[in-house]
Amino acid sequence: MCGIAGYASGNHVDLTSAIDVLLSLLVELQHRGQEATGIVLLTKNGEFRQLHARSLVSNLLFKTDVIREKSEEVFAVLGHVRYSTTGGYWDSVVQPIIVGDDDFKVALAFNGTIPNHKRVMEQVCGIECHGKNVKSDTESLALSLYHVAREFKKDVVEGLKELSRYIIGGYSVLVATSEPRIIIARDPWGFRPLAYALEGDELYIASETGALTTLGITNWREVEPGEIISYDGKSIERTSFPVKREPAPCIFEYVYFSRPDSVFNGISVYNARYRMGEILGREFPVEGDIVVPVPDSARIAALGYSRATGIPIAEALIANKYIGRVFINPPITRLKLAVLKYGVVQDIVAGKRVVLIDDSIVRGTTMKYLISKIRKSGARKIHVRISSPPFKCPCFMGIDVASRLELAVWRARGIDDIRREIGADSLNYNTLDGLVKAVGLSRVCHACFSCSYPFNGVTMEELEEMVRR
Repeated sequence: MCGIAGYASGNHVDLTSAIDVLLSLLVELQHRGQEATGIVLLTKNGEFRQLHARSLVSNLLFKTDVIREKSEEVFAVLGHVRYSTTGGYWDSVVQPIIVGDDDFKVALAFNGTIPNHKRVMEQVCGIECHGKNVKSDTESLALSLYHVAREFKKDVVEGLKELSRYIIGGYSVLVATSEPRIIIARDPWGFRPLAYALEGDELYIASETGALTTLGITNWREVEPGEIISYDGKSIERTSFPVKREPAPCIFEYVYFSRPDSVFNGISVYNARYRMGEILGREFPVEGDIVVPVPDSARIAALGYSRATGIPIAEALIANKYIGRVFINPPITRLKLAVLKYGVVQDIVAGKRVVLIDDSIVRGTTMKYLISKIRKSGARKIHVRISSPPFKCPCFMGIDVASRLELAVWRARGIDDIRREIGADSLNYNTLDGLVKAVGLSRVCHACFSCSYPFNGVTMEELEEMVRR
């Protein structure tokens, strides 16, 4: 999971204004990646300039002079906030990445994971890419796309079409070429979100619709699964990948990743989370005095649970806003941040039977420390209710869980073992049927809960082996 954003204009646009738009979109997508931020500027004469930092977007607000060297007219700006799913955390490539030579260059940013990326590069790039020290699927995808596009007379759209015949995984992608041109696409399965809006000659792009609406852009449109959209500053061209798949958007976007004010595949994330809580409340009620949400992603499910059970909701947990999302932090910092993430309002929980609502238990790191803090604050009972099913399978489409050994479910012999490990008085999860019903789509990818992957003929063991290569 990462966040990608872009802005392009067919007419003259002030450089400062263009960068301000891009940074605003990236700030609104910061929840999708906290490890690094990257910006690429593309001028109308096809020159690229870039600025990368292993920091939050806010740390770039006053550092963009680096890419303001000349006064050429701007065609587009691209941006990316990173959450590593392949490669190392601190030595991996910061996107957008630029590849090519003076004759033809490509800048690429994408959201997702391609487990067979090295095999793809070997298949399409061959001897030309042999021996390259590729650290991530980002580099493999960029090099492969550049190579194939050159074979199609520098046509990146045709290059993306050709690559779709080889790629296994999720990839919502944003590409700029030195033509200049900007291209966006969503893989044929439609795992990850991507949206855009064309206002006059100005094109706005963001991973989530919520980022666009916050900027006052309401005429957005979601990129369809398997759709490729190209913009040269004059007109939009739409086409599709030749490889057809049955769409399988990621259900965990509704559970955790996406902003609640976003729409994904025509479904309101807010409404889906509320229904998760309602279904959870009807299926697994418990005698309690207060419903306490784990902020922020479980807050809306807690509202639904409260509505279904009649137990009043109370904001007893205070999240440290400066830590960010513990789930998407690197392993080396995750444990420390889990201890520091939340404070407890003792007066609210003391002497109460607390129904603690969270969106998921993946590794169990945060929940264990949180329950300990609530119990030390005087809670009589702590009943944990999770708005999604047990997270029991690695993801190969954009979540940093590539091994079963990381997951709480695989360390335990059952749900009661997990309950004891985290220190709860009771523990219940939503069912997979309940979660799918809450989202309301006819087909989704729920591999992280079911181990059923939407890649025909490819097993979990084979996907794990691809990642290890």
